[in-house]
Amino acid sequence: MREWKWERSSGREQRRNRRSLLGMYYTQSKGYGEMFFWHPVKIFIYEFFTLMVLFSSVSRGIDDICRLCCHIQGQEHSLNCSWNSLSDTEHTLYLQHLKNDLSVLNFTAPLGQNWLLIHREYLVMFDPYHLRLTAGGKEVQLNITFQTNGENVLLQPPILTPVEYEDHNIVVVKWEHQEHVSAEQEQALQYRKVGAANWTEVHNDLLEPNSYDLTNLDLYVEYEVQIRYLPKRSSNEKGSRWSKTLTFCTPGEVPCGLLDVWRSSVEGPTLRVQWKPLSNRTERDKILVYNVTYVHGGQTNTTEVQSCHIQLPSEATNICVSPKNQHGLGYVSCTPPSCSDLTPASGIKVWVDRSGGIKVSVREMLPAPEDPHTYLVECKELIEAGNTFLNWTRFPTTNQNLTLSGDFAPYVPYEVTVFVLYNNRCAGVASSVLYSQEGAPSAGPNVSIHLISADEAHLSWDELPLPHRRGNITSYTIYLNSTEHSLQQSVLGRNNCISGLLPNTAYTVRMTAWTGAGEGPPGCARKFRTGHITYQLVVIGVIFLLITIPLSLCTIWVVRRWIWTRIPNIETNQELIQNNFNWGLEQQEDPNTPITIVEEIEPPQQAPKPPEKIITSGYEKHFLPTPEEVMGLR
Repeated sequence: MREWKWERSSGREQRRNRRSLLGMYYTQSKGYGEMFFWHPVKIFIYEFFTLMVLFSSVSRGIDDICRLCCHIQGQEHSLNCSWNSLSDTEHTLYLQHLKNDLSVLNFTAPLGQNWLLIHREYLVMFDPYHLRLTAGGKEVQLNITFQTNGENVLLQPPILTPVEYEDHNIVVVKWEHQEHVSAEQEQALQYRKVGAANWTEVHNDLLEPNSYDLTNLDLYVEYEVQIRYLPKRSSNEKGSRWSKTLTFCTPGEVPCGLLDVWRSSVEGPTLRVQWKPLSNRTERDKILVYNVTYVHGGQTNTTEVQSCHIQLPSEATNICVSPKNQHGLGYVSCTPPSCSDLTPASGIKVWVDRSGGIKVSVREMLPAPEDPHTYLVECKELIEAGNTFLNWTRFPTTNQNLTLSGDFAPYVPYEVTVFVLYNNRCAGVASSVLYSQEGAPSAGPNVSIHLISADEAHLSWDELPLPHRRGNITSYTIYLNSTEHSLQQSVLGRNNCISGLLPNTAYTVRMTAWTGAGEGPPGCARKFRTGHITYQLVVIGVIFLLITIPLSLCTIWVVRRWIWTRIPNIETNQELIQNNFNWGLEQQEDPNTPITIVEEIEPPQQAPKPPEKIITSGYEKHFLPTPEEVMGLR
């Protein structure tokens, strides 16, 4: 409790406060005739204004007209004053006692607090008080008479007790009166479904003493109820505010709603089937289990699960689910057939709007042998370990546009797939990976380097993991640095050849990834050194020798095997060579040569030639071999 500060009012303020009581505390400083004339007029104006306030309070309620309200609470009868504003502006309440000393009491409420409690020790029963609330240069004034049924003083509302159930769908609401309030005080009751916008109000004429029967309520639905005292039209009593809300749930029956069942489109060893829980209105009671039936291996199997999903064999067919509560099983809902194959469709578009919401539009009706029953949009968050839970939305084919509900996290990839459901089959038509909001990548790719030559290298890198992408990757940038020069190159794929490198030079490579939001940080730096030119020549020479030596050896073997044996040996055929030299001087015949008898034909006679004169210069005698030398005799 903060410290209360007392201060005396000036004479002008005292006179203004006295006149505000409509002549009840009017000073006698003026003449009797003037007071006699003005006093009835002020009383009439005050009563007229009070009646207007009371009539409006009955029709509109206390909260609509009460900018500053005070009511007596607790056995100590302290005065609790509250106001509607919940802003961070500082509020100060001034309380002035108007009967005797006209003293003023002020108190400042903490920021964000919209009430103040004035303890009983500062109040005198049946005395009038003037209250003034100031905040941000504005003020609200209120005159009250401190008593349980005094002017402008609110009563404490009745106390609601737990409801009772009768005859299936009848709920009895009961309450107790406050200690200082008479049972004859009129009340009003209002109720509604939890989450509904409007209340249904029941006036005092329809209420029984301390109870009221609510009928025609929906089964197993949460309701909330409030009660308050009505102001008396014949006096200045303002009644009370609405009491605290009492929440209850109506009794249940067998579930009456259909489950929204869907199966995972991802192929694997098991099949995941999920369904959405029923609403409170269709549950009609607490769901105990879900009954699941399916066909596997030609046999019908039945199982019960408490959660809204189940893992079944991938070959399972005819999968149906029904909810079960304490009253029995509800309606059966079955999954559509498998529709994992996607067929591209130009009539369906999936995109992200400026606010980060995911939208689907159907520009034209899809060609099909029969009319589609409904569209189903499946949305799942792509995480590195795989997503197990799905989120899907159905909308009729008459709708051309759909906005997916839910809060989509930024920088997270979502796979959105559109299916068309027919009466007995399912068709997948479109699939996209979207980000509700893109950001720059949080990491860079790791590079692998393969040297091709002294001036060329091949770079390759892996795709960034999903948690680090934070958007759709649009390109990569290669940063190549050395002591001599640097290179920056933008590429689209995941490998690239860099030429024009300097021989025998050390290089450092870093890479970054780009999205629509910008460039991310570089990945780990990789270092390499190009080779020397002489080293390359040696390698080429060695390769040449490795190729030419086997060819040479092979050539020699072929020559020896196929050609060398056909050439006469000079040593073994020396005699033949000598004979060949003598064939020009003496015609000798081989005695072993077979003789062929031919008919001699006389040659035609010719004129004899004159003998040729042999001229020798004597030079031949010195250089030409003699016959003996030719025959090997000398």
